[in-house]
Amino acid sequence: MKTIISIFLTLALLGCVKDDSPTLTVAAPPDSPPFSFKMADELCGVEIDLIREVAKDTGKELVILEMPFGELLESVRSGKADLALGTISITKERKKFLAFSDSYYKTGNVITSPLARPITSANELKGKRVGVTGGGRAVDIIKQFGGTPVEYTNSWAIAEDVAAGELDCALNDGPSARSYAMGKDELAITSPFISEDNYGVACGKENKALLKAVNKTIKKMKKSGELQKRIDSWTRLTDEKIKH
Repeated sequence: MKTIISIFLTLALLGCVKDDSPTLTVAAPPDSPPFSFKMADELCGVEIDLIREVAKDTGKELVILEMPFGELLESVRSGKADLALGTISITKERKKFLAFSDSYYKTGNVITSPLARPITSANELKGKRVGVTGGGRAVDIIKQFGGTPVEYTNSWAIAEDVAAGELDCALNDGPSARSYAMGKDELAITSPFISEDNYGVACGKENKALLKAVNKTIKKMKKSGELQKRIDSWTRLTDEKIKH
């Protein structure tokens, strides 16, 4: 009995280590405007503002680890990061091994393709080479409709290859697709939403106190209107930056 209790207490303590840490380590990508992207060699955007507010509310020192989208979730699973963000959709599959905050942005996957060769629906993906970042939900959609997913770690490289004809199209979330379309005159968003997605902050399942703190900050920023203000502000700024 003592052994069982000892094991239980050890596990409980391990689950609390992250919550008691003076630092908050967050994994984020550099190429997901307007949510998490590089400007003047510094990560910024809606999600970076959000996580800075979480750090402020919890009194922790923020440490941001820049990495490709495909490495974000594993960084939390392995314990390298406490949290991960970067236009991460909340899905049933991901919730099997990670916890997620409340949603702070609703969007969906859309097709970006050349204006000269528009692909306007998921049914047209059959036999097509489709660029995607980070796997997950978009890959499942492409396979479901008979397309071939081509996975990238850099979202801007997808736009380049679609424009060059190396790919038939791209399937990404609305904000990423908007950036592609604005950055390349020959590309456009050519389909309606194919899926409905909600962005959330990924967290280890054992870090319940930290997840509660994240949700508290999200709720506060939504209620005050500050979150929408940040979304609008960063969207305007990135639109101007892409145009020029």
